[in-house]
Amino acid sequence: MIFKNGHLFVLNFITKYLGWRNWSVLTYNSVFENIFLLFYIALTDQLFSSAYMKDFFLFLLFSVFSTTYGYLINDLTDKELDKLHGKRNTFENDSRPKAFYIVLFFLTLSILFGFRFLKNPFFLPLWVCWGLVATFYSLKPIRLKERGKVGLFFVVFAQRILPALLIFAAFNHYALTDVIVFTAYIFFRGLSSDLNHQLEDYLNDSGTGTGTYAVTAGLQKAKKVFRFSLESEKSLLIVCLVVMYLKIRGFEIYGISLLLPIVFIYLVLYALNLFEIKSKGADVDINPFVPGRKNIFQFIHHAFPSVVLPFYLLAMLVFKEWMFISILIIFVVFKRMYSPSLILNSFPVQNIRDMSAR
Repeated sequence: MIFKNGHLFVLNFITKYLGWRNWSVLTYNSVFENIFLLFYIALTDQLFSSAYMKDFFLFLLFSVFSTTYGYLINDLTDKELDKLHGKRNTFENDSRPKAFYIVLFFLTLSILFGFRFLKNPFFLPLWVCWGLVATFYSLKPIRLKERGKVGLFFVVFAQRILPALLIFAAFNHYALTDVIVFTAYIFFRGLSSDLNHQLEDYLNDSGTGTGTYAVTAGLQKAKKVFRFSLESEKSLLIVCLVVMYLKIRGFEIYGISLLLPIVFIYLVLYALNLFEIKSKGADVDINPFVPGRKNIFQFIHHAFPSVVLPFYLLAMLVFKEWMFISILIIFVVFKRMYSPSLILNSFPVQNIRDMSAR
């Protein structure tokens, strides 16, 4: 009975705190969103060893606990505000001291898993910078999240730019072109996500006087910046793919790079995206965050960079070294790529089905 109760306590603890808001720590974790960057580094630097595999899993755990800390400290400081907004809060039924110790617990786990990478240049200052921004993004009196344009920059900086730079530092990859190009893409991808979140919360935030960028700049201006960010993101992904094509070596068949097909696929998708915008006019809704929507905009923003591209790069790694098949299996299960319903309801399959029905 003692073992059973202990087991249930651990399970409930993990589900409630690590599984914050339907496991957002995994689905909205920048490292998981842009995991293709880890595979790209392995391919370019030829990290085909068990040492890379170990660091890969350690870094993922570090990112999970670090992201959890960031989310939980935000919930701790927003407990009363979320109550006013009628929003769920992880700590709504917890006392403040209990909530504080839980946040401290996940910060400690983040530190423990981060120690492995301290020997690498730049990792420690980047890590300290991340910790400060993640903390004071929510914590008063600084509370960056309510400082309009500055707050928006810092949330993208903390949740997207710094995690990307920490990846480069953790795996000792300092090629300047790569750092600039991939970080720029990840910045705009994060900016799109956070602006969408602010636009969704606009009525609640304006009603309670919460000074987010969308509230301080105005709804129409925020929508224009949101659209610009989405277009920049899609264009920069082309640059990222070209860099991959030029820098990944040793993966050719009959002299043709194995990167060529994935570059071609994205260019076709990008052309379809432009055609859709042109055919439906400048006011077409290109928002890829609308729940349940399966179109070219959703696919090019979410599915391609988070599923198709990393799966393709992983397959290349397996082609080079069979031990990477363990990561491939985990990736397929995590993304539910085995699900027939998920595949049949995806944009490419739906589009083929619609074309066949004409």
